[in-house]
Amino acid sequence: MKRSVYTFTLFALTLISVSAFGQAKKYPLYEHFTQASCGPCADQNPYFEAVYEANYSNMHHVAYHTSWPGYDPMYNFNPTESDAMVSFYGVTGVPDMFENGSDLGSPTAVTQDRVNEALTETSPIRILVTESTVGSTRNVHIEIQTVGTVPGGTYKVKAAAVERWIDYGSPPGTNGESLFPDVFRDMMTSTSGDAVTLAGMGGSTILDYSYTLAPEYDATEMYALVWVYNSSTKEVLNSGATGDPAIEVINAADATFVHGTNGSAQSFDGIVANIGDADMNMEISLASDQPGDWSSSFTFNGNTYTDFASASVGGLAELPLELNVNVGPTAAIGEYTFTVTFPDDPGVFPQVLKYYVISGVTDLVVNNEVGFGDGSPYGTWDWESLYTDGLMNAGVSTYAATSHFTMKNGFKNNALGDVQRIYYNVGWTFPALVDDATKIAYLEDFLDNGGDLMIAGQDIGWEVDYYAAYYPEAVDFYENYLQSTFVNDAAAGATQFTAVTTDAWYGDVATSDISKPYGTTYYYPDQIEPNGAEASAIFNYNNTETKIGGVRSETADYKTVYLGIGLEMVADEAVRNAIMDATYAYFTGAMNGVDYDAYIQALLGGASPNPASTSTTIRLYNIDQDYTITVTDITGKVVAADQIHVGAESYSLDVSNMESGMYFYFLSNGTQSTKAEKIQVIK
Repeated sequence: MKRSVYTFTLFALTLISVSAFGQAKKYPLYEHFTQASCGPCADQNPYFEAVYEANYSNMHHVAYHTSWPGYDPMYNFNPTESDAMVSFYGVTGVPDMFENGSDLGSPTAVTQDRVNEALTETSPIRILVTESTVGSTRNVHIEIQTVGTVPGGTYKVKAAAVERWIDYGSPPGTNGESLFPDVFRDMMTSTSGDAVTLAGMGGSTILDYSYTLAPEYDATEMYALVWVYNSSTKEVLNSGATGDPAIEVINAADATFVHGTNGSAQSFDGIVANIGDADMNMEISLASDQPGDWSSSFTFNGNTYTDFASASVGGLAELPLELNVNVGPTAAIGEYTFTVTFPDDPGVFPQVLKYYVISGVTDLVVNNEVGFGDGSPYGTWDWESLYTDGLMNAGVSTYAATSHFTMKNGFKNNALGDVQRIYYNVGWTFPALVDDATKIAYLEDFLDNGGDLMIAGQDIGWEVDYYAAYYPEAVDFYENYLQSTFVNDAAAGATQFTAVTTDAWYGDVATSDISKPYGTTYYYPDQIEPNGAEASAIFNYNNTETKIGGVRSETADYKTVYLGIGLEMVADEAVRNAIMDATYAYFTGAMNGVDYDAYIQALLGGASPNPASTSTTIRLYNIDQDYTITVTDITGKVVAADQIHVGAESYSLDVSNMESGMYFYFLSNGTQSTKAEKIQVIK
């Protein structure tokens, strides 16, 4: 039996802790639809479970067992409420995973990278859950603290009784699984949730529920899981569970992804909040993935560290944590990960904050970091080097690579303004375009504002076509931005990838055999067609004009290239590089030969005064894009580098710290460089 005992609002003095920042840690909630006789569930669930067990105290999970495709005693225990949850989300197949109310699809979509991104989010509410037992009744006390400004909307609360582990010893269904985590047992609220009025900032809303410990339960494994969600969007505002740690590592920065420039300093703020009474010892490490000419450090408890610190935070207290990044001349995305561990309490898993700085990046390789096509270990990260190697082969030095989660974070924070071209590495992963309207909106905005996009992978078109009725925004993007029409899945007999020889940009690319990295069973190159006057076929299968495998399109605003296979399926490395080289040339409209050489050499003028002792001015002409100016000594060692922006007519070079001698300077756009000019320094 369950019952709501009372609900009322308390004021700020009763709060355990109110952060000066006005936000609480947000625990991502994963609602998992699965079944003990579902074969794909047995294949895919272990990927999620490995990530979950590595983040147990940082995220919440509940598994609803469904009525299909076979026998499942966990569904049979509470079929009415399990069916209601299926209806609530409109689930039509298993396995299916929802993150904070949004459908992810496969459980394999929950990667460590995705969890790390989610843990950087914050919430204006904190949910504290405690329990007590009287006989066979488990009483659940819930306090919802309002620590920040709650977005407008109508909210509901859900409270579920969950069994942490159910071990049948031998499989109860037909898929081989015998151990099941976080099984949904009973809903203490209604399955659609109970209406809740959240307190004003500094106040709390108190709720009490109870449930009966049924004979089928292992009482030591039972706990309460509570979440608050927006009744219109189903977006989860925050979640809480019995036994959540009394320590929170909270992002306090306005943006977790920022744009930097050479020589700039960037900073990010975090907070370590102890919401319990006892002191907590901690260890803080900073992992910095950055070029050698960048630097980073962090300040904590009044001291500065480069990689590690240990400290203690008192009960009901907070300590600020600040990351500092100094950006160097190399174009890159600097990635910074704080990991906070608690050595005295091994039950509290490490908590993570992630921050990013991007500088000088014009070409961005994006990996579709979602579930794998067949549950194999081959994901898009495995193919990333095929794209970056291709860009290096094309002479591009201002590139970086990241996941599509990070790309979305960059767009969200308006940090990708320098990125001109995106190479979207889909490989064979699902979903590619469907079920992510936010990603599509960002890409459309990027294209509408002059960006260029390459996207490659088998089954992109099949997926859009198959789910067309559910994701019209994906259809619109596929047809009107990629300007392509899906024709057929697994183009029959496709063994070679051949350029359309009449195409001005790709016609010289040699033919390559098509490899099968996913195995012959999983071989599905998309057969496609251009669908507009602005679109052209650039590759076909087996030199057959009617079986097209690549389309490019061009409008006044943008250019796109779409391949019906991923680069990993192009067997010949030289052909892969040639495809990337031709794509970069197509996007940039690069001139070739003598004309281009003459054009770029005319950009750079002489320096005056020359010789110089303190500074000199270098003349510039017709700077119609961003360049890097590099100064070297006579051995070729770089002694200075800086950005030259569009429209610049001169550049002042400070030579006061240079020793007497001969130096050289030149301009580069990442692909081509001017010839070097000389300057002499005399002291």
